[in-house]
Amino acid sequence: PGMSLTTTLAYALHSVFAGAWTGAVVFTTWRLLPLAADSELTPTVLEQVGSGLSVFARTSAVVMPVTGLWMAWTQYNQLDGLLVPPRGHTVLTMVVLWVAMTGLTEIGASRIRAAADQGKVRTAAVDAGTVLKAASVVGVLLLLLGGYLSGPGL
Repeated sequence: PGMSLTTTLAYALHSVFAGAWTGAVVFTTWRLLPLAADSELTPTVLEQVGSGLSVFARTSAVVMPVTGLWMAWTQYNQLDGLLVPPRGHTVLTMVVLWVAMTGLTEIGASRIRAAADQGKVRTAAVDAGTVLKAASVVGVLLLLLGGYLSGPGL
């Protein structure tokens, strides 16, 4: 028998949110913040970027653990399986990285909004740049680990 509809939906939502959230952070970091550093974005646009990142982070803070717990429960039949290497340890590593990405995204988005509220476009790029670069790296690493877990024989 194949996966249930609920499990399929959990995997699909988890994957879509992971990819969209990481993509939004990476796009902001490597395309929008350089435009802000060159004063080519308005404070209003930057405020919307910061708000959008916060929405992604906060929505993902609900969707990712709910779908992740469902996937772990159905994959391992109980959460004790998370203690078994290599798969369980990889999942636990991903949880830690996910918490880090959530925090980094929130900090970066907050810095963008704070500077944009003061009309300081270049400041937004500088203040949020390092934090969002770190969030981008963590997001890509999470996607790579997710790909690793989807491979056969683990």
